[in-house]
Amino acid sequence: MKPAKPVRVCVVGDSQVGKTSLITAAATESFPDNPPPVLPPTRIGADATSEGVPLIITDTSSRPEDKPALEVACLNSDVIILAYDTGNPRTLKRITEVWVPELQRLGVKVPLLLVGCKSDLRPQDQNMQQVVVPVLAKCKEIESCLDCSAKNLIFVSEVFYYAVKAVVHPVAPLFDVHAHNGAGALRPLCIKALMRIFSMCDADKDGTLNDAELNKFQVECFSAPLQPEELAGVKKVVSQKMPQGVSNNGLTLPGFLFLHALFIERGRLETTWAVLRKFGYNNELRLSDEALGVISFLRAPDQVVELTREGVEFLEQRFAQYDKDADGRLSPSEQDDMFACAPSRPWEGPEYEGLLVEGEAPGQGDDRSLTKRGFLSKWAFTTAIDPRAMLEHFLLLGFRGDPASLFCISRQRRAERKSDAPGRRVFQVLVMGGEEAGKSSLLRAVLGQGQPPTRAAAGPASGSGRGRPATSRAPLRHCSLTAVVQTGAASGDREGGGELEATLILREVDDAAAEALLLASAAAGSGALAAADAALFVFDSTDLGSLRAAMQLLHRTAAAAADALPCVLLAAKDDLGMSPLHHTAADALPCILLAAKNDLGMFLEVERACAEACAALSMPMPMAVSLAGGDAARIPSQLLSVLRNPDAAIPLTPSLKAARRYNRMLRRAALYSAGGMLGALALYGLIRMHRSRSSQHDDSASGLPARLPAVPRASDRTIVSSSR
Repeated sequence: MKPAKPVRVCVVGDSQVGKTSLITAAATESFPDNPPPVLPPTRIGADATSEGVPLIITDTSSRPEDKPALEVACLNSDVIILAYDTGNPRTLKRITEVWVPELQRLGVKVPLLLVGCKSDLRPQDQNMQQVVVPVLAKCKEIESCLDCSAKNLIFVSEVFYYAVKAVVHPVAPLFDVHAHNGAGALRPLCIKALMRIFSMCDADKDGTLNDAELNKFQVECFSAPLQPEELAGVKKVVSQKMPQGVSNNGLTLPGFLFLHALFIERGRLETTWAVLRKFGYNNELRLSDEALGVISFLRAPDQVVELTREGVEFLEQRFAQYDKDADGRLSPSEQDDMFACAPSRPWEGPEYEGLLVEGEAPGQGDDRSLTKRGFLSKWAFTTAIDPRAMLEHFLLLGFRGDPASLFCISRQRRAERKSDAPGRRVFQVLVMGGEEAGKSSLLRAVLGQGQPPTRAAAGPASGSGRGRPATSRAPLRHCSLTAVVQTGAASGDREGGGELEATLILREVDDAAAEALLLASAAAGSGALAAADAALFVFDSTDLGSLRAAMQLLHRTAAAAADALPCVLLAAKDDLGMSPLHHTAADALPCILLAAKNDLGMFLEVERACAEACAALSMPMPMAVSLAGGDAARIPSQLLSVLRNPDAAIPLTPSLKAARRYNRMLRRAALYSAGGMLGALALYGLIRMHRSRSSQHDDSASGLPARLPAVPRASDRTIVSSSR
């Protein structure tokens, strides 16, 4: 078992208040007649503390010249004891005027204990409560206070018991002692954690913990069941203080929360902490590293983490559980109920900014409802970019099985492409192109969200595009969608048919981000592009400059990806018809070229330039997409076709042609070398055979037998002699 980490206790206060005597009495159980000015760090073994945790107690000096050492001791401590002399009121006053402000200046955030030393000298007409209540009201940081006497060995061990307890079982994360005018209340994160535990223990989901569920909870947390009279006693205490805490002879959620608040108020924090830690929480009331470290998500850049069938089914069950009106959507209030136990809402943070999914109602932030498809798409996106966070969400949603059954990691892309077995189901596609190429509108149209901007007809493009009303929509940073395709190879993946769900994560890359990505790829040897499964290059079908920008970007991206990224070319804004949809072939990152904004068809100049560029790269003409005509709905299936056959979408760039010529030369040289070696071996065999036959012919001509008879062995001669 891993040894407990020592608790570092720092004792501070004015000179002569009894700090050194307190530490000596705790370590030796004796009072020092002539204590030194300052003790060196004192260690108390784990066997001497009730929590089984070793202590390192640091004595301090209040002299100005020792201030640097004092500051270091405070900053390195886990808990600080503020000591004062009960017989000297001035030392208590300096706690609020000097010591607490100094700790605030240092930024110390550890528990503070107020300890009155020399309690044997406290005036008889004075009690501790009337002295310390004003201090506690002024200094909210102080968690507890007590008196002790090192001379009489009174409450000395209790001082350090509470110091350890303040670290091992801290009250601050659980309970706000100053809430409700000093009555105290559970903190929000503590309530969320206890709500999750209650929900996980409520096996029949009836909103109460019956006797069987309470006993199972008790055994799981404390390894011992409650006796019937103990169960009755618990429910009686709760019902007397909170009638709504007990219903149908079971403990309700309000009763469960009240019970833990009662434990905390009575100083039994170890009970609540034992429950929280059993269910994986750390001192910050977040799931601990131990709970989240059960799975290693270590992977190569070209591998992706995906949800297994069991993981998807669990999420589908949770969707059905919280879809109270069974309308196939999670309303904002239903989402609030689902994530009520989580410390924070999912899908928050910069990595989710601009994220849109299929079937999500328009809105801002969390003010949008989710279909099941959109719900699963968001979780698939989370799994791909941050699987550890996804595991945390699974646990917060109440999953209690083997976490390893929820995830799978795809094979590396090279091995996956060589195999006939079904590959990954989550694909990341970079959506690239020049400004005003129509990337944002395209992504919204793919998801069926928003209308493409209307544009007035104009004359031929001159390289800058025709006049168009500007759109105020901000570009998407991420876009996640789910597409369903028929794939016979994956027919066994889902019950009852060959339906395969593939999640496409379309990432819009603006000019600045594209430049940074290409520079990072050049520095890392294409590693920055390794996570992408393909690249989609969008250009305005009416703008020659847009086409040139897309082709230049395609060449640079293909080179940065070491001619290994499939590419697709897409001509957007084809509202009055371009050529039928085609998918392209591009380097070793699949690349797709798309002609956007083809409202009036592709202009002749642009079409001629596009044909020349595609011919030079051995690519077909680009996909032609009219957002007004609903062509965007076909893009996912076209992309999946490219992603399932990526080798056909590698652009034949000059660098790739040179590499292929070099490889052909090497293969030809190897073939010639192998042929030469085989010829040499055959010639050598013929020479040996000729020499052997020539030797036999010479022996026959000389009259000697071709082979001499064998010489009899000695044993053979002995046998012949004996037979005579």
